[in-house]
Amino acid sequence: MKKKRINLIINREDYQKYEQYFFYLKISVFVLSIIFFISFLSIFINLNNKTKLANQLKSQKISLLQYLNNKTENFAKINYIEKKYQDLNLFLKEDANSSTYYNILDLALKESSQAAILKNFKINKNREVEFKISFNDFQSLKNFFQFIETPKFLSNFETISLKNLSIIGQKEENEDNKKNYELNFVGKFINLEKLQ
Repeated sequence: MKKKRINLIINREDYQKYEQYFFYLKISVFVLSIIFFISFLSIFINLNNKTKLANQLKSQKISLLQYLNNKTENFAKINYIEKKYQDLNLFLKEDANSSTYYNILDLALKESSQAAILKNFKINKNREVEFKISFNDFQSLKNFFQFIETPKFLSNFETISLKNLSIIGQKEENEDNKKNYELNFVGKFINLEKLQ
């Protein structure tokens, strides 16, 4: 086969020159693709690690919030107990120790007369007392008046005085007229340390 035309555009030297450019281009594309691949792989690994860390921190946050919530409930319980303790201390400071003084008065009444009935009893933190005693007959009342003048009864009080005497008449079918006597006293108990 015979060539009829000659290609004057292609020059052999130019072609080698272009071939060299293509070789450099291939190497640079290869190097750039390796750099891109390494960069992409490092970014992917970094994002994967950060996602794992974020998930760990999120689960840790949830567990810490639950722990804090439990602690908050415990703190609320502790605050409640502390408030009750303070209330108890305040009550003990304000308390008149009424049961002890009531027992002292009740024992004194039993010694004076079995017919004496303690109807009312009020005491404050300063040991100031007001009480009401009831009797069914005059003889019991008379015996009680003799007893309250004894040192044994008076030694329980710093001061005591009769506030009033009430005579209440009551009619029943069997008896013509039965009277009840009520005595109201006010006073101040002595300190418990002196009683013991």
